[in-house]
Amino acid sequence: MAEDIRHSPIGKTTYALRSQTIERVFADAKEKHAMRYTLYRGLNSVASWVRLKYAAMNLKKLALWKSKAQLFFWLFTKRTRFSV
Repeated sequence: MAEDIRHSPIGKTTYALRSQTIERVFADAKEKHAMRYTLYRGLNSVASWVRLKYAAMNLKKLALWKSKAQLFFWLFTKRTRFSV
């Protein structure tokens, strides 16, 4: 059933978007957040380090979204003194 969905037109369209969404996160982690190598040894240590990194990335993304939303709200809801 999964193979049928993957080969359907909507499955092909969805898979084409994968490089823009899922794989982009891993590329950003490698390039921007020093996740090319690890300083830790052992599965538990590395897994904890990775969770912390991704939590920080998600918090950063949330903060950027909220700041853009607040700026948008401020720009389009405030009236200027010169409006007619």
